[in-house]
Amino acid sequence: MIYSPHTLELTLIPDTKRFNKLRDKAYKNSKGSHKMHPDKKRIGVCLDHALKDNGITVEYHDGTYKKRIKLIVNPTKILGGNDIKKLWKPSRDNISKFLDKLKNHTDDYFSSKYKLNDFTLTRIDFTVNINMDDNKTVAAYIKILRSIGKVKGFAPKFDDSDDRIIKELSFDLKGNSNDLEFTAYDKEIASSKKEAKGILRIEVRLMKQKAIKRFTDASDTSKQIKSLALSSKDIFLSTFMHVVPRGDYYKKADAMKIIKEGVVKETTKKKMLKLLEFIPKKKSLYLAQKEMGDRNIDKIMAMFAEINVSPITITKRHNIKHLKSLYSYLI
Repeated sequence: MIYSPHTLELTLIPDTKRFNKLRDKAYKNSKGSHKMHPDKKRIGVCLDHALKDNGITVEYHDGTYKKRIKLIVNPTKILGGNDIKKLWKPSRDNISKFLDKLKNHTDDYFSSKYKLNDFTLTRIDFTVNINMDDNKTVAAYIKILRSIGKVKGFAPKFDDSDDRIIKELSFDLKGNSNDLEFTAYDKEIASSKKEAKGILRIEVRLMKQKAIKRFTDASDTSKQIKSLALSSKDIFLSTFMHVVPRGDYYKKADAMKIIKEGVVKETTKKKMLKLLEFIPKKKSLYLAQKEMGDRNIDKIMAMFAEINVSPITITKRHNIKHLKSLYSYLI
C-alpha cells in the first residue's frame, strides 16, 4: 500500500502593496486554458492556473486584514505521475527530486523574489487509494464508516442540513481542537473520472501549522516537507487507527454468534455483546462506549480485534452480509 503526501498548502503573507502587484502581474501573464479567474465558491479568492500542468495552483486571497498567496501542490503530478492510477511513494531520493522541482517552479513564478522557504506549510494531506472490486463495494465501506458516527476528539465535518456534499458518498470528520481531518470517499464520483472506478480514497489531513509541528520539529518549510513525507505511513495510521476499529464487518446476529463462540471469559463476552447493542442505538461508537461507562473499554476493543470482529455492524437494510476489515488492505 502506498501512503502518499497528496496535497500541500504553502502560504505567504505579503503586504498589501506587494500582494496587489503580484496579483496584477499574474492577471497580465495568464492566458488561454490557464487564464486566471475568481473562485466561484470563495469570495475574494482568485486562482492562477499558470502552473496547472506542473501540479500547482496559485491562489490569491484578498482578505480584509491579511492578504495571502497560497500554493496548492500535488506532489504526484509535480513528479509527472497520475494520482489516480498510482500515488507518489516517498523515498529520500524522490523527495529531494520533488523539492528541487517545487523550488524551481516557485523561483520561476515569482522571478526569484520569493523562494520555497519564504512560505509556511499550512496544510498537508496523507492519502491512500484502496482498490475495490466495484463502486458498490466502495459505497458499502462508506456506509459502514458512517456507522462509526462521532469519534473521541472529532465531530462530523458536515451537519445534516449541509448540501455541499452527498453524505452517502463520503465519511468526514473534523478534529475538535487538534486541527486534523479524516475523510473517506468514492474517488470516481469525486473526480468524475472513469479511471478512478472502484477506488475508496482515504485521507488524513493536518490543517494548520500547530498540527504539523506535532509530527515534526524541522525548522524550515523544505525540511518539514521532507520529514513529514518520510513519516507518511505513521502519520496516516495514527489517525486511522484512532477512528476505525479493527475487525471484519458482519450483520449484528452473525457478530454476536462469533463472540459467543469465540470468547471464553463470560464477563468480557457480556460486555462485547452489550457494546454491539448500544452502537446502533447511540449511532456512534464513542457515545456507545460512554454509555457503557466501563473503565476497561480498551480491553474490550482489543478483544474485538483479537477475534477479528468489528463492533460496527452491517445494518439490516444493507444486503451485504460480510466485508473484510479495512486493515486487511492497509497493513
